[in-house]
Amino acid sequence: MGGVYLSSPNKSKATIVDESKTFIYAASGMQGWRRSMEDAHIHVCDLVPDVSVFGIFDGHGGKEIAIFVERHFIEELQRNKNFKDQKFQEALQETFLKMDELILTPEGQKEINQIKGGDEEVSTAGCTANVALFHKNILYVANTGDSRSVLCRNNTNYDMSHDHKPDNYLEKQRIEKARGFVSDGRINGSLNLSRALGDLEYKKDIRLKLNEQLLIAHPDIEKVELTLNDQFLLMGCDGIFETLSHQDLIKFINQKLDDQPVTPYILGKVAEDILDHLIAPDISTGIGCDNMTTIIIYLKGR
Repeated sequence: MGGVYLSSPNKSKATIVDESKTFIYAASGMQGWRRSMEDAHIHVCDLVPDVSVFGIFDGHGGKEIAIFVERHFIEELQRNKNFKDQKFQEALQETFLKMDELILTPEGQKEINQIKGGDEEVSTAGCTANVALFHKNILYVANTGDSRSVLCRNNTNYDMSHDHKPDNYLEKQRIEKARGFVSDGRINGSLNLSRALGDLEYKKDIRLKLNEQLLIAHPDIEKVELTLNDQFLLMGCDGIFETLSHQDLIKFINQKLDDQPVTPYILGKVAEDILDHLIAPDISTGIGCDNMTTIIIYLKGR
C-alpha cells in the first residue's frame, strides 16, 4: 500500500475565495497522502451575465487530463452555440464530449505531453468531471464519474449527482455489450469508473458509437430551481465523500458557519477545515488518503 502514498501527508492547501453579487465561494485543494496532486478545478462567477460555472476534475493515472480540461472547459463552453442560446443542458453535454475531441487532436496531445513533462507516449490518464452551472435561479449539474455535488436544502442534503461505477446495472450492461467485463467493480478488472474524460484506451472500438464504448464521456445532468431554502452547494472529488455521509458533511459546514456573517475568509477557512477533518491519520485503511478538493458555493440573500 505504501507505494502510492507518502510517508507523511502533505497538508498544505491551495485555497481561493471570491465573492459576487450572488455568491461567496471557496475552493480548496490538498495533496494529502498521495505522491502527487491530480485534482483540478474551475470557478468563474458571471462568466456572462447571470451565469456562473464551477467544476471539479479528479485525475487518475496522471494529472495531465484534469489540468487540460481545467484549461479548456470554460473557453469551449463559451464557444458553444447552445450556450450562447441559453440551452445549458445541451451546452454542457456537448462541452464534455468536446474535451475528448480536443484530447485526440495533435495540438491536444502536444499540450498533454508538455503537462506530463515531455513524455511523447499517448497519455492513458483520465479524469472525472463534475460541473455546476448557475443561471439566475436555476442550477444545472453535469457529472461524469464519481466527483459529486450536494445542495444544502433546508439544512439537509439534496444530491445533485450520482456516481458512475462499472457495477451499476445500466453501466455494466453497456460495458458487457462492448465486449468488456466487470470484475471487483472495475472495467476489465482495471478502471473503477464507467464514465470519465480521457482514458482513450477504453474508447477506441471503431465499431461502437461514442456512447456505446466501454467507457464514455457523456454526462448525466440534473436541473433544479433554487429556492430560499437553499443555502450552499458542496462540490468535491470522491476523497471528500469517503468518510462522512452527505448529511454529516452538510451538518459539519453549518456548524462551522454557525449563524455568523459569511465572508470569503470564513468560507475559505471552512473549506480548509473540511480537508483537515477528512484526512486520515495513517494509511492503514486507505480511506481518507486520496487527494482532496472541495468547492463551497454559498448562496447570498438566504
